[in-house]
Amino acid sequence: MQRKSLESFVCPKCGSMYRLSTVAQEGSACGEIIEGELECTGCRATIPIVRNIPRFVPSDSYAASFGFQWNRFDRLQVDKFMHNDLSRDRFYKTTGWPTRMEGQRILEVGCGSGRFTQLALETGAEVFSFDLSSAVEAAWRNNTGTCKLEVFQASVYEIPLRKRFFDKIFCMGVLQHCPDVAGAFRALPLFLRPGGEIVIDVYEKTNGFPKLKYLVRPLVRPLGINGIYNLLRWTIPPAFAVKKAVYQIPRIGPRLGALIPIGPISHAPRLNYTHEELKQVKILSALDMLSPAYDQPQRMDDVRKWFKDGGLVDVELKRGYNGINAKGKRPN
Repeated sequence: MQRKSLESFVCPKCGSMYRLSTVAQEGSACGEIIEGELECTGCRATIPIVRNIPRFVPSDSYAASFGFQWNRFDRLQVDKFMHNDLSRDRFYKTTGWPTRMEGQRILEVGCGSGRFTQLALETGAEVFSFDLSSAVEAAWRNNTGTCKLEVFQASVYEIPLRKRFFDKIFCMGVLQHCPDVAGAFRALPLFLRPGGEIVIDVYEKTNGFPKLKYLVRPLVRPLGINGIYNLLRWTIPPAFAVKKAVYQIPRIGPRLGALIPIGPISHAPRLNYTHEELKQVKILSALDMLSPAYDQPQRMDDVRKWFKDGGLVDVELKRGYNGINAKGKRPN
């Protein structure tokens, strides 16, 4: 945590400011507090700072699976490590934001391993980024070295920041994994300044036969996150090898291979994964689908109502990378 960020945080319980009550270890850049403690000046609640990150929640709670997956696969979706533009394309097509935003302040809700954090920082904006899970540690590792980033661990239902503080808010790949999806969204517009913009995406609920993952989830959930991960790492690599071999069968190979439900055997030429990287991508994708405590797609009309009830204007909704993309502004 940086000393200059202290004035940005407020207690979500009583609304009072925090003071830095203990400093056990400091860094040499950006006025960093590596280990220490904050104390609310009102209710006297204490918040530990552990490995550079203020921890406003005592545990990962319902998001523990994301802490597990993003610390294990911490670089697999980050463009600068994978040498592709997969996250960049999604970020800019979803938000429609400019590539330069110096002087603005951005709040990222649900940072995961920091795949979009990197892109928000590249705009020149000041970025506050948080997650309920221990994935914040991966996000900090992947984006350390800048004085324009503050990473903290907190709940979307109790965001410990000043109201009307941000020019931009984005929340991508997160809301459907919250226990109260609409309630999680309602918490966000409060932190927009007048004229500020919020962008979200959320899985779309559709009619018809459910997707395969919703049939498999009840079967594997009793295994727990470690059990699901072990099942996937034992089964996906050999399934990939079989699918690759089947594809070589003349004429019928691709049709037979399509029956093995682990996705394509190559993303070339756009994504030049090695075979080992692609296996890891498939394990991560399956883990992301099967292990979350909550997976609650939403309907377009319901998302539109969230924005209307939140008093947002210039609302735009469309279908995109992750289902429903929606954006709106707080009136001036």
